[in-house]
Amino acid sequence: MDSEVQDYPPARQDDAFVTVWSFASIAYSIYMIWMLYDAYRRYGMHYWLFVIFFFQPLGAIVYGLLHARFILHGLTAGGGDGPGLFGLGLKSKIARAEQQMKVAETEALRAELALLYYQARRYGESEALLKKVLAADAENQEALYYLALCRLDQQDPEGGCALLKRLMEQNKKYRFGVAWLRYAEALDALGKREEALEEFRLLSRNFPRPLTEFAYAKKLADAGQKEKAREVLEYMLSTSAEAPAEDRTWLGQGRSLLRGL
Repeated sequence: MDSEVQDYPPARQDDAFVTVWSFASIAYSIYMIWMLYDAYRRYGMHYWLFVIFFFQPLGAIVYGLLHARFILHGLTAGGGDGPGLFGLGLKSKIARAEQQMKVAETEALRAELALLYYQARRYGESEALLKKVLAADAENQEALYYLALCRLDQQDPEGGCALLKRLMEQNKKYRFGVAWLRYAEALDALGKREEALEEFRLLSRNFPRPLTEFAYAKKLADAGQKEKAREVLEYMLSTSAEAPAEDRTWLGQGRSLLRGL
């Protein structure tokens, strides 16, 4: 009896290509989201967001190349607000950046070295570079923010407040409200209590998280508005079960403050 011949579909030759393409697509999607996040954190609703999104993949690649120094610095320095990885290597980073500056003093290098000087509390040197960055680009929000911090950290709330006010006029969403918080604190330090309290109120509404809500409640309590402070704290504690780890400290302080009201 003749055996029946069964035809099988030929093996797909492009399976490996499809797998590689799928991984590449996922990797690019992650990269693009990262660049969109970085652009929004750095500039707010700026044209870079539209360049990255509408001119794929070139927009994200160009943005990444132009901001590579800042992005890598953020990865190794806790987002740019603290010491380097595990607090190590700051001196060597400064030495390397200073050496690079001798070869070619670019705006990107000035900004990078200014942030390193700030982390090392070398405020005068940081300010000198930040002023050069702002002279070349008056809309540079990163430079304006750190110049304000230099002033505040040197016990000059008036100078810091003036710089933060400029930043607020450009972008109140910068750093997701952290710069706004520093501005409200600077107003309070200058004795402008009512103006500061209003900024704390607006901040807590626009960026509702334990960090901002506790700050507002604390100022309400200091102003004698204990009932309103209690209301803000109770709302904060009832809605912050999923608060990020960095905000947990404010939940604990909020409970302590609530018990004392």
